[in-house]
Amino acid sequence: MPKHDIHILLAENNHPNIKAIKARLTGYNDLSYKFDIARTGKDILAKTDGNKFDLVLMEHSLSDINGIKVLDEISKRKVETPVIIIVEENEERLGVEAMDKGAYDYLTQNEVMTVALSRAIRRAIQRKKLEDDIKESLKKLEKMAIKDGLTGLYNHNHFKEILRHEYKKAKRHIEPLSCIMLDLDHFKSVNDTYGHQFGDFVLVKCAEILKKQVRDTDFTARYGGEEFFIVLPNTNMDGAFILAERIRNAFETNVFRKGAVSKTVTVSIGISSMSDNNVAGDTDLITNADRALYRAKWRGRNNVCTYEETEFEKAVYIKEEEEKIKDFSLKFENVHESIKETCIESAHSILRELNNGWDYINEHSLRVSRYAEKLTRGLSMSEEDVNVIKRAALLHDIGMVGINEKILKKKGRLSEDEYTLLKRHSNIGVKIIERTKLFHKELPIILHHHERFDGSGYPHKLKGENIPYGARVLAIAEAFDVMRSNSVYKKSYSPRGAVTELKNCAGTQFDPHMVDVFIKVVNKD
Repeated sequence: MPKHDIHILLAENNHPNIKAIKARLTGYNDLSYKFDIARTGKDILAKTDGNKFDLVLMEHSLSDINGIKVLDEISKRKVETPVIIIVEENEERLGVEAMDKGAYDYLTQNEVMTVALSRAIRRAIQRKKLEDDIKESLKKLEKMAIKDGLTGLYNHNHFKEILRHEYKKAKRHIEPLSCIMLDLDHFKSVNDTYGHQFGDFVLVKCAEILKKQVRDTDFTARYGGEEFFIVLPNTNMDGAFILAERIRNAFETNVFRKGAVSKTVTVSIGISSMSDNNVAGDTDLITNADRALYRAKWRGRNNVCTYEETEFEKAVYIKEEEEKIKDFSLKFENVHESIKETCIESAHSILRELNNGWDYINEHSLRVSRYAEKLTRGLSMSEEDVNVIKRAALLHDIGMVGINEKILKKKGRLSEDEYTLLKRHSNIGVKIIERTKLFHKELPIILHHHERFDGSGYPHKLKGENIPYGARVLAIAEAFDVMRSNSVYKKSYSPRGAVTELKNCAGTQFDPHMVDVFIKVVNKD
């Protein structure tokens, strides 16, 4: 043990014993002792307050209180000074009890006058030093567990514990709580240009800047890499914004200097607060601050942005986008409709080119389309559905291109086989039209416009409400035009006759409600 002063509080009633103990200890040249004397237990407690002694050497039998009770009081007061207690001969049990109470060692009155005294003191001093070293190591380990090794700020894990605690406290006491997340702008280029040692130097200095700007009640942490996070208890959004701007300005005006390198590094900052409309937990504060930070960088860096601002800007951009999408969709729909019209006109032109004298089919389709439109208006259908049925009417007989011309132009009644061939035109038309990918809504109307309301029609013998609504409309419009037109095998009906026929077939061939509406429309015209 190196030579140094060992300050001992000697608690002893007997003056000769005090003198003998001092003489015994000062006989060793490698140690130097200083003594203070206490006569009572009360005196011991008063003098040990503050841990200014290296050791207390205490007699068990004091004038006012015994040594065991003094040890109890020392323990309560958290006095850390080592204690060696002196007991009478044959009272070793008291020494053992004293060690249970916290004494480092005990000696009998006879042992005090031997070398055992100096050995006990040496052991106590060494033990105390070891305990102090262990405590210091534990403090360092504890610090390492919560602090970032480079900057000395709280590390990521401990920061999350702090935020969780502060969030619960703010929630419980209905207090404001805000957070600041900041990121060094273009920090990668700092490392790439000046090296990681200079980069680490910048991070350390950043921590110093932040410590100067925040309050003692705030918590500053290194979130990760070049990102930092500050928890601001009892601070609303406005207060957080003022601090954030102060921090941003401090970085903007600061120059990081090390050796021959001088560099300015700005920061982008995002702010979140308990007042944000989506905060339901502490992690939402992190998410919101991160989104606001991203927005600050998007604005061009060296910028402060709150989560509220990101939500407002987002709403504005969404509205602008929706208006543009709506405008585009409307214009594109017009183009789409124009394409459909062109396609229908082309289909009719092709029919005329393939078969001379087929103008009547195109003319028939135009008239059916007009009748169908009148009925759809009478049924108060939507504009979109009206247009779908009109287009279906214009295309409903396209499949006739696949039917033998002799059958189409035959005078007189068709045979059963010929009628079977003719009925194929609906399927043929659908197969032709579906290749365009333009008329998917019109296809069921074209396919089923010859179904009958009683289920005896074709091609699938659908019945009543199972027949597509548009197909029931088209069936009436087409039948009315056929009855009102001359053909190679019959003369046209008068308007009254055609209406009478529709009435007669209502409920069997046609939807009766639609027939009633169509008759009202025709009579009105």
